[in-house]
Formats: sequence, structure tokens, C-alpha cells
Amino acid sequence: MLVEAASGRRSRASTQGLASSPIEAMLARLHAELSGVDDGDVATYIPELSNADPAWFGMCVATIDGQVSEVGDAAQPFTIQSISKPFVFGMALEDRGVDAVARHVGVEPSGNPFNAVVVDPLTSRPFNPMVNAGAIVTTALVGGDSLDDRLDRVQSVLSTYAGRPLPIDERVCASERATGDRNRALGWLMSSFGMLEHDVEETLEVYFNQCAVEVTCRDLAVMAATLANGGVNPITQERAIDARYVANVLSVMTTCGMYDSAGEWVYTVGLPAKSGVAGGVIAVLPGQLGIGVFSPRLDGHGNSVRGVAACRRLSSELQLHLLRAPSSLRSVVRRSVRGSELRSSRVRSAAEDARLAEHRDAIVLHELQGDLCFASAEMAYRAVDEQLDGVDLVVVDFGRVGHVDEPAITVLRQLEASVVASGRTFVAVRAPEGLRGGQHGAPDAVRQFADADTALEWCEESLLDDLGLASSRDAVLDLAQFDLLSGVEAEEREAIEHRVDVRAYEAGSHVFEQGAPADGVAFLLEGRVSVRLAAPAVADFSRTAGREPSMLGRRLATFGPGVTVGEMALLGETTRSADVICDEPSRLAFLSVQSLRAIEADHPSIGRHIEANIARVLAARLRAANAQIQALER
Repeated sequence: MLVEAASGRRSRASTQGLASSPIEAMLARLHAELSGVDDGDVATYIPELSNADPAWFGMCVATIDGQVSEVGDAAQPFTIQSISKPFVFGMALEDRGVDAVARHVGVEPSGNPFNAVVVDPLTSRPFNPMVNAGAIVTTALVGGDSLDDRLDRVQSVLSTYAGRPLPIDERVCASERATGDRNRALGWLMSSFGMLEHDVEETLEVYFNQCAVEVTCRDLAVMAATLANGGVNPITQERAIDARYVANVLSVMTTCGMYDSAGEWVYTVGLPAKSGVAGGVIAVLPGQLGIGVFSPRLDGHGNSVRGVAACRRLSSELQLHLLRAPSSLRSVVRRSVRGSELRSSRVRSAAEDARLAEHRDAIVLHELQGDLCFASAEMAYRAVDEQLDGVDLVVVDFGRVGHVDEPAITVLRQLEASVVASGRTFVAVRAPEGLRGGQHGAPDAVRQFADADTALEWCEESLLDDLGLASSRDAVLDLAQFDLLSGVEAEEREAIEHRVDVRAYEAGSHVFEQGAPADGVAFLLEGRVSVRLAAPAVADFSRTAGREPSMLGRRLATFGPGVTVGEMALLGETTRSADVICDEPSRLAFLSVQSLRAIEADHPSIGRHIEANIARVLAARLRAANAQIQALER
């Protein structure tokens, strides 16, 4: 839509947002393409299910950041049926523990229909919790002192997964109860094998009710996304299952969730899934999303025809197959650069730069990115190991790292310990929680920083100290040490010394303010100052005078003793282009433009010397900036 711009020309801007998201567009297209599929039949063995409209068809995708996209009959209520089984299995694991549940039900695919009257001939256990015999057993393992307690727990936890209270369809429950002789037979069979700890009829009553819990296609997608999100509902942020058991649930869904077509499902779709005879299907891509599909027509295995087709198409077009090799592991190390290529924003005197020039490559910075698992952390370990020659300070920046699992933390701890054991210093930037506070008996060999620039600055200072060179933290008392006055005669320097105004500043105070008149230059005698843009930008995580970094603005450079700030005022700059703020108590000698012009009346050559020195200093800073840019591009 074209709207009239303020200037009178026509603009393509719209007051509306973007068009529908790509996933919404894809769901709409697939829904239209698959709506004409009329294979299969509605379930009739539970009479109430036969009332479903065969044309109902809903699709929904929920991501782990809480975004839900749906199309078609996504709000149409139906009963959850066998899709309740993996969730109830998870409840049994929480209430009884893995070993106790394993004594009652196996985890092997049976290769038989969901209602087959068959058990493991060696153990007399049902083959898995996804077939009816195993599901009845896991229902009996749900904690509770009474039938009502167990039923309330099942209904409450399923509601937590969905993020809303889920009712029970009493008509369907009554229909299940009236026609559930085969399930009763399975229940009594399990009881005869010693697999049921509660009364058979009470257990079946809970089971009939759990299958009759009413859901929508949207509910299923959110429930699946909750499993994808490690057991936490991505919308309500409420935990539905202990994270320890999510992998157990998803594993059984992968191998047994689609009954006697589970092998074909894994081969073609490759996602943990579960179907129900009311026409629902859920599928889970761990760490990313959950899928819910509803269509009542079933194939010969008891799975929704359109549901299976929709999941196949989504998996194929979005490349969701769980066993598809990820590419992220090959790029866990974003870049590795030496200190000569990537230095801190600390502006140093020419003398200091000369001292550091031959030793900067003793610093190496490794930037990691993406989520870290055991394999990717091990790749990072090898990348660090391959770059140790001539290195004393190993900086590892985790700023672009997302989730870090416990096996990865173990590898990173080993990396830290190995670096320290080799006699080097390990410097961590924005380290993950499990890596903070190294415990290797050498606290000085492990450093933690909140941003890479501060870490690099500390490494440079450490090099100066190790080399036995004068540290830039020392006070500078002689103006002859400043690059700006290089080549200036002693008599001229004395004239400047008589004109400067030495000022003391507290940490956090302004030396110059952005936009203020540029009326002179300051020689930093003692302390440290930073040049910052006044507008809030990226925080550098340091704190000055108790104020948050975002309040101080974005740091562009840091200066130590022996460096001048604000020298552009001497070249005709009229206003300050940035703030100069003290990071610590500092002393500066201020020379006004007016005073310099007065000195030039008696010493005409001083202006030429200073202008030449400014050009040389700025050229050096430009070369350093170019090197930084080249390092970033690599």
C-alpha cells in the first residue's frame, strides 16, 4: 500500500507490520494442499469418536520462544487419547524413578498394533509405555493416595503442558468405559504378571479419563514445544516435567510413538512423535519447536493420515529430521586472532606501543559462538591447543555463545585447567555460569572479564609488567614524555608548563562533555579516562562511580598516563565530539587554546611542532583502527 510522505512524495511505507510469517505462510499452503486428502476412516471402536467430522483439519507450530502459528481447525476440541501416554510416562518417571518404572515396563518397540495382547516373554513386562498394555501400567505408577489424587495429578500436569486448564470430555470417557473390554483384559493380564500396584478397575478409570482429556491442535503444539524446551512451557514459563526425564520421554516417542509404523516414521520424518485415535499427532524437534496436527481420518496403523502427511512435509521442507547433521559444530570458533591484530581500545603513548610491539602476539583471542555441547566444546579445546605456540595469555570470549550443557562445561573446565597447567594465563570473557571461579590452586592464572576490550587491556598491562617495563598506570610528571610535545624545545615546554592548569578529578566525573566548546587539550598525568559517546549504547559491564555502563555511553577508547585527550581542539574543532570520563581518580594538566596562542606569539615554531605531532599520532591511531577492521573481517 502506498501512503503519502511528509515531503509530498509517495512512500512505500505502511502503517501495518510485515506480512504473515514464513511459517504461517507455509502452514497455509500445506493445509490447502493436504485438505483434499481423504484416505482413511474415522475411528469407530469408541462410538463417541465416530461423531467427528472427517473434514476437520488443523495444523499448528509452537517454537520454544513462545511463538504459535496455526491454520485451519486448530481450535477444534477433540480428545487426546494415546497422545497422553508419553506425558503420563514422564509423570511415572518423576514419581517412581527410572529404575522402578523399568521394572514394570520396557522401552523396546513391539512391532505390533497399539492394542495387541502381547508382552515380553522373558520379563512379562509390556514392551513399552506407548502401547495400551504399557500405558495402563505407567498410569498405575503415577503417584497419589487415591484414585482422585492420581486423576487430579494427570489432569493438572497435562494442563501445565498445554498452558491452560484442560477439561475431560465426559461423553467420550463414558464411551471408553462402556467399550473398554480389551483394555480391561490388558489390565487384568498386567495384574496377573505383577505389573500393577493398584486396583485394576481404579487404574482403568484413571486411564479412561486421561484419554478423554479435551485438547485442541494448538494445545498439542504447545505441549510438544514444552518437551522441546526441556520441560518448561514456552508461553507460561511453568515447568511441566523435571528436565532429567525429558530425554527418556522423547526417546520412547522416537522408537515407539507411532506404533508398528515407528520405523518408517523415523526414516521419513525423524522426529519424536505420538499419535492418538481421535486424529491428533504431535512431533518434537528438541531445542526448537513442537508440532500439533489434527485430522480424524486414520490409516491402518491408527495414525492420522493428514497428520502423518503434514509432518512429513514439514520435516522435509524445513529440514527438521533429528539425525540431520548440524553445520554449527564446524563454526564454533568464530575467529582466533593474535594481539598484534586485535588490540584493546587503550590508547598508549608511542613509547609504550614500541615496548609492546614485539610481544603482543603473546596474546591470543578465541571468539566462540552458538550453543556448546560436548562435541563443539571439544572442537574449541583443539582450536585453543593449536594456537598455543608463543602464547602466554589465552583469551576465550563466550559473548556469542548461547546454551552450554553440562558435558560442555566439563570440557571447558578441562581446557581452563590445561591452560593453567601449561604455565599460561586463562582469561575468560562472559564465561558461562559453570566455568566461573576456576579452582586450580592458581587463582592468579585465571581471570574473568565482562567484555573483550577490558580483557585485552588487562593482558597488555600484564605483558608490560612481565617485561619489567614501566606500567602505564604510573604517574607521568614531565610533559616531555607526551607525544604531543615531541621535538618541542625545553624553553617552549617550560612556557607550556607555566600556562597549564593541573586539575584533579574523581572517578566518574567528566573531563570533557559531548557538545561542549572545544577550548583546549588535556595532558593525562595520572589515572585513566575513557572516551565515550554520550548516547546510551552497548554496555561494557564496568562500573564507574556507581553508575550503570549504559548510562555512561559506549566506550570508544581508553587513555592512560602520558597520553593527551581533546587535541582536535588545537586544529580548530569547535565542540567536543564525545565525552571524556574518568574511570578512576585522575589528574590532568589542561592547556587552553587561548594560552597556546599566547605562547605562539613568543615561540612561533611551537604550533608547527604540535600540528605535526597531532598528525603523526592520528596516523598511528588510524593504522591501529585499520588493523582492527581487517581482523574483524577475517
